[in-house]
Amino acid sequence: MDFCYRLSEERKRLGLTQAAAAEICGVSREMWGKYERGAASPGCDVVAKFAAAGADVTYILTGRRERPASELTDRARLLAAIEAIEAGLGDKRLPPAKKAEAILLAYELLAEPAASRDNVVELIRRVA
Repeated sequence: MDFCYRLSEERKRLGLTQAAAAEICGVSREMWGKYERGAASPGCDVVAKFAAAGADVTYILTGRRERPASELTDRARLLAAIEAIEAGLGDKRLPPAKKAEAILLAYELLAEPAASRDNVVELIRRVA
């Protein structure tokens, strides 16, 4: 994953639309879209405003969470679990009941302080 993907992921984790994130950060919705597509890079002031709104800037910049997944809100942990399952499955498909079981397992795993999204993705890749 790269910067623009993580920026989008973090915006969604916060429950923001592109327009809302743009407004918070003092840029146009069009410019925010460029950030998420990788067509432009936000300046320090934009990143600082996004951090003030609750974004995990360490994660956006490095791919490593400032807080372990176990400290994320339930909604954010569920989103992280779903994204880990999607990343681990790639093009493979599971029946809905099996996918729901996998998401529940990933959700529970991400509650453990030592667990990370990368660990869950790797586990899913090995068993899928």
